[in-house]
Amino acid sequence: MTDSFLFSNTANAKINLNLSVLGKMADGYHALDSLVTFAVLGDELSVSSSDELTLSYEGAFASDLKDSFVHESDDFVLKAATALQQESGTSMGAALQLTKSVPLGAGLGGGSADAAACLRLLNSFWKLDWSMEALMTLGANIGSDIPACLMNAPCRMSGRGEHVTKIASLPILFCVLVNPGVHLSTAEIFRKLNTSKIDADKRNTPNEKLPDLTTYEALYNYLQNTGNDLLSPAMEIAPSIGLVLDAISNTGADISAMTGSGSTCFGLFKDEVSARHAKEQLKKLFPDYWVEATALKTD
Repeated sequence: MTDSFLFSNTANAKINLNLSVLGKMADGYHALDSLVTFAVLGDELSVSSSDELTLSYEGAFASDLKDSFVHESDDFVLKAATALQQESGTSMGAALQLTKSVPLGAGLGGGSADAAACLRLLNSFWKLDWSMEALMTLGANIGSDIPACLMNAPCRMSGRGEHVTKIASLPILFCVLVNPGVHLSTAEIFRKLNTSKIDADKRNTPNEKLPDLTTYEALYNYLQNTGNDLLSPAMEIAPSIGLVLDAISNTGADISAMTGSGSTCFGLFKDEVSARHAKEQLKKLFPDYWVEATALKTD
């Protein structure tokens, strides 16, 4: 980052601690119920003054990101910036720089987190003073995960993901993240989902009230009883996910699971030392995989 960048914002990686698919809604999207939190690590978005709206890239996964676009305007960051510029009526531009540190197609909400960081950043940089509610409404029109990423705190996602309710707090958590380098298409995962196992009656049923999740015992019981409905179709496409989950469990993780539609898997720990030790073990076992240890946001 150069000194000319006056503002920056972290696009914290999104972790779906669980994910239940409740069936298809009238609009064709699947109704979801997911407990979400965010890693301390993530991509970094910076901005400096410019007459035009521009975006440049750097970081470990910058080339992968650029190669994934048919047109640069497909980038969620530019979509978010353009939408905010148009809806606010500002004539200001911005030179945005995205440092891409989180892998693509990983179930970590990278594009949505980047877009949310962009909305937060430009709301301040352009001195728009939009409310969080207004930003979330705008963000939901760009991507279903963006409202949760704007909240950037432990929350419950429902509907397509656009309905977000903040939860009080979680116990202090650390995790290890492992991505086997397999890019999974969310659309393909849902196509392979065994919808016959989904209770159609649930789709019109209000989400049950969450239990108190402030203790490790309560949180871990809840996660073990709910799980991730997208795990089976993801493992069908990428069997390496199963190997990664077994390896994480063998490090002594309290919980091992897959986030979102994959392919990133995570292990939960109560202390930082254990998470970092797990990272060291897993990096030796999977030297070509992306492996990181991080704290999680808990309030």
